[in-house]
Amino acid sequence: MRNDKKNLLDIFVRSLKEKHRDKIEKIILFGSVARGENKEHSDVDVLIITNYDSFKMQKLVSEIVVNILLKTVVYISAKVLTEDEFDFLRKMKSFYRSVMEEGITVG
Repeated sequence: MRNDKKNLLDIFVRSLKEKHRDKIEKIILFGSVARGENKEHSDVDVLIITNYDSFKMQKLVSEIVVNILLKTVVYISAKVLTEDEFDFLRKMKSFYRSVMEEGITVG
């Protein structure tokens, strides 16, 4: 991860925790930055697992993202899900992967 992205991520995480620590279960970096494949203008993809209403939390997170974006040229693409929403999507992806890998079209 490039130093500028790491610094930006640190600022984002610190700001998020300072303002909403009680609503956050986990913050996960994913995408090109996590894989070490990011370019100069790559965005920073993060998933925030919350114990709060995900829609309301997305609005709170967006305020932080906008504040950072106004000071930098790097966009943080933040997705917010509850633990239940995350588990549901994880199971669905597993289901679809299983269908695609093992499925036999019969009609």
